[in-house]
Amino acid sequence: MRAKILIIGGGVMGTSIALKTAQKCDALDEPVVLLEKGALAAGSSGRSGAILRMHYADQVVAMMARDSLREFAGFEGRTGRSIGFRRTGILLLVGAEQADRMAQLEKNIEMLTSIGIRSSLVDEGEIRDLFPGLHVEEGTVGAWEPDGGFLEPVKTVEAFGALARSYGAVTRVGVGAERLVVEGGRITGAETTRGTIHAESVVVCAGAWSHRLLAEAGVELPLRAVRPENHFIDLPRTYHEAEQDGSARGEGSVDLEDPLEALSEQLSGQLDPESTRAHPVLIDLETGFYARCHPDDHKTRIGRTDYESDDVVDDPDALDEEVSSEMKAWAREQLCHRVAAYQREKDAGSEAALYTLTPDSQAIIGPAPGVQGLFVVSGFSGHGFKLAPAVGEGVAQMIFGEAVSAFDPDFFSPTRFASTDASAFESTGAFGL
Repeated sequence: MRAKILIIGGGVMGTSIALKTAQKCDALDEPVVLLEKGALAAGSSGRSGAILRMHYADQVVAMMARDSLREFAGFEGRTGRSIGFRRTGILLLVGAEQADRMAQLEKNIEMLTSIGIRSSLVDEGEIRDLFPGLHVEEGTVGAWEPDGGFLEPVKTVEAFGALARSYGAVTRVGVGAERLVVEGGRITGAETTRGTIHAESVVVCAGAWSHRLLAEAGVELPLRAVRPENHFIDLPRTYHEAEQDGSARGEGSVDLEDPLEALSEQLSGQLDPESTRAHPVLIDLETGFYARCHPDDHKTRIGRTDYESDDVVDDPDALDEEVSSEMKAWAREQLCHRVAAYQREKDAGSEAALYTLTPDSQAIIGPAPGVQGLFVVSGFSGHGFKLAPAVGEGVAQMIFGEAVSAFDPDFFSPTRFASTDASAFESTGAFGL
């Protein structure tokens, strides 16, 4: 089998890249082929919280998150495919004793506002108004991002994959890449569980499986997989919607440039009266946890905001699925302290996930050093969904030799670790600012 572009990994990055490249290719003469050894979203993507925030300290990343959010917001209206997008707002909390983080929030908000992202500093009174029932101490400060929210990760990946196929891409589910084929310093394809696929360009976006594939092809990059744990608690009836008021989606959202996106926002706001309302996504930088509702499943996810206690995963195929009792108790304690309504609710399960990290907690995106035609898209350190549409667009531009406008390629260059200690991983976490 031959392909113009072979994409390895069927998560949000792989399907986004498949979609953007397929739009530029002739389906017959320039086939785009995506390989996924399991099911679409079977790896890190399917276990993601898929929170869509734009609050970052790095302007490059914030702009990508802004552009990606706009694409997500209009996706259902443009395509008719559901991705579970909800615009609930994002609330970041900083404690009264965290002076350095307060200063950073103020600096971030100034930068975010300058690039068209709505973000504001709020005090404890305003916080309580934004999130009724939330307990905060005097002096607590928050950053409020009204246009942020979340989507449903599996729905999104499947929708990206379906749309990519509509443009002629081939998604080969159940076919794993076993080895990259490199000849004379150039990638020529990959050996798979169903035979060899020859390709002009190969994109490795296999998450926790990327490091092994690349290393066996002679490409050594500082990628490390860790195992974050998440716990779930039933969503209180306080947040069950009594009537169709549109508050869970769309209303009060940022002005969108495209009228079709504005229409999509309106359509997305048409809630079933029996659906569940989601409270704002909570990122508590004082106590180190985040919480985001899963309204379709009537539960709320709780996880840690850093990676310091996460186990390193040497073999992602042997992921330990058992979540510790300590994590379950800690998650319940943190959320119930902030939102008393959860104290009456039952536990609703737990799961282990996978993050792929880099030393500076920023992704590696670009040509693999030393192998022509090979591209690496990995190491998103928990930020993947927020950036996926921009990454897909930028990688497509790279492959076709176009000027990259979707992001700054130097910022994410695979060669940036050459002169640094690539073994020194920062512990900023998925919500590090």
